[in-house]
Amino acid sequence: MGSSRRALAAALLLLGLAGAGLARSELLGAFELKTLDWRFRRFAAPPPADPGLTLVYVDQQSLDAVEKEGFYWPWPRGVYEGLLAFCNAGGAKAVVFDVLFNSPSPYGTPDDEAFAKALKGTNTVLATGGAGPGRLPHPLLRAAAGRLGDASARADLDGVYRRVPLSSVRDGEPVPTLAAAAVLAAGGDRALAEAPRQDGGLLLRFRPANAYPTLPAARLLQSWQAVQEGRKPDLDPSVLKGRIVLVGLSAPGLLDLRPTPVRAAAPGTEAVATAVDNILNGDFLRRAPGASALLSLLALAAGAASALRLRQAWQAGLAAAGASFLLAAAAVGAFRSGFWVDMVLPQLALWSAFAGGSAWGYAVEGRKKRDIQKAFSLYLAPEMVAEIAANPDALALGGKRCELSCYFSDIENFTNFSEKLTPEKLTALMNRYLGEMTDTVLASGGTLDKYIGDAVMAFWGAPLPHPGHALTACKAALRNQERLAVLRETLVREGYPVVKARIGLNSGSASVGNLGSPMRFSYTALGDDVNLASRLEGANKLYGTYILISHATRTQAGAGIEVRELDLIKVKGKDRASAVYELLGLAGKTDPALLARARRYEEALALCRARKFSESIAAFESFIAEHGKDKAALLYIDRCRTLLESPPPEDWDGSFALTEK
Repeated sequence: MGSSRRALAAALLLLGLAGAGLARSELLGAFELKTLDWRFRRFAAPPPADPGLTLVYVDQQSLDAVEKEGFYWPWPRGVYEGLLAFCNAGGAKAVVFDVLFNSPSPYGTPDDEAFAKALKGTNTVLATGGAGPGRLPHPLLRAAAGRLGDASARADLDGVYRRVPLSSVRDGEPVPTLAAAAVLAAGGDRALAEAPRQDGGLLLRFRPANAYPTLPAARLLQSWQAVQEGRKPDLDPSVLKGRIVLVGLSAPGLLDLRPTPVRAAAPGTEAVATAVDNILNGDFLRRAPGASALLSLLALAAGAASALRLRQAWQAGLAAAGASFLLAAAAVGAFRSGFWVDMVLPQLALWSAFAGGSAWGYAVEGRKKRDIQKAFSLYLAPEMVAEIAANPDALALGGKRCELSCYFSDIENFTNFSEKLTPEKLTALMNRYLGEMTDTVLASGGTLDKYIGDAVMAFWGAPLPHPGHALTACKAALRNQERLAVLRETLVREGYPVVKARIGLNSGSASVGNLGSPMRFSYTALGDDVNLASRLEGANKLYGTYILISHATRTQAGAGIEVRELDLIKVKGKDRASAVYELLGLAGKTDPALLARARRYEEALALCRARKFSESIAAFESFIAEHGKDKAALLYIDRCRTLLESPPPEDWDGSFALTEK
């Protein structure tokens, strides 16, 4: 790993640690809690509510009903005595009063004494309001109750109640909370011992709103009165058989409504019931800090990888968004299984790393792109430079084997007419000529390698792959001859000599890259196939042609071009002969007369290769008589005469050595 990469890794690590610290701050801590509530509302899949729990509420209906009997809030203890009697008559397992009795009854001591008497011998839990003075039930009731439980609750920092403590401290000793006391009253000692205590208490796994059977206190009171009077009650006490009954307050005016993840205003008793349910059934919500940390590390890596490994911004953003979705899905999946895995911290790590990596990437890649643009602006069209800068991985500098088509061109008789021009006119001429030729190369996606005096070297297929490079090179060569014909007429009118250019094309493999010294280098192509293109450019003089292409180029260009096969040659250093062709034009756009002329030439050529030299001479002479002087035909007439005098060996393949350079 390079020093810049190590520095980046360290920076991203620090960024991740800073993000972790920030995620534990109050601001993002509150945000994490909101995502937890969102999971409760949208993705909760808790087990069904425990059917052994029933909630009895002092609701507005109950307040109104008791008020009609002449009793206002707070109710006399006798009302609660009636509720307790109904529950006990039905065989309730335990009765839990989530109502404070910490003040003497306004109806006098006899009222407290009667309720205390009713409490004795029952499995009843009374709520305390905390550990301070005046927070405990009336002494008479405290002595009579089976158990006491601290009903004080603590909201999270955003004011929402998501957890219930299982114990508090009174006089230096731990005492159970109301939920814990209810579990003990129901015989759940072992379940209570196994319940996890984390983050200030038991994390509640809330059931959906209104999951527990709920009864208004007035209905129980009216039914108990009917039982006492010998009438059939509206509600039979047996409905509570074996149940844990929690008596609480739900009327808005009694001020015991609290926000929970599933309800904006839920009776406090609902949280107690949820805690009892979770403990008895062992399906409470568990915090998973280890999984949160692991996801955060994975998120850090994913964010950095997205930013650094993917060159296109949209690809990097899409990858980061995909990782973000997977992180959220993991948190939701864990939640549905009863685990609270942080959602904010991994997301913060992901996007922090992505932002940091992107910023670093833009800085480094920006410099790299500028270097590439500077290096290649002299060789390539602006569109190709932009493509390389956007995809630097497609570029391999310093030497890479590429399949390409190479182009060499040279001005015919350049030495002769250059001596007749002043330096100023020669420079003006060359700039106009080279400008026309270069524009065609660049416009067709080619790479300008170099100028060598009046010569132009170019290729297609590097630095970016170019499918169909052979056909593209042929089109560029034909286009350059067309442009030169137009330029030639203009130059002649301006008093310049006639300018003609010869072009050689070959397709094959070459080593391509920035070659040279560290101080001065150029982007070029090297190899035998490059050299052959240069040799073919020079061989035009031998055949009197202006575009000569190799067999490889002709094969790769395929049916897209029209050619005349000129010769079968052996290049120095190569044992295998190869055909060479004059490029006539594009398929469907070439003069039929020119094609007919080419076929007549090829017929004469075939006779020579068949060792019918006299017939070949006659055919070539007939060809010249019909189509005019042709340097290639004259060359073959001379060759056939020589072969008549000195016949070739029996294994002659019809080829001739190329000696022209």
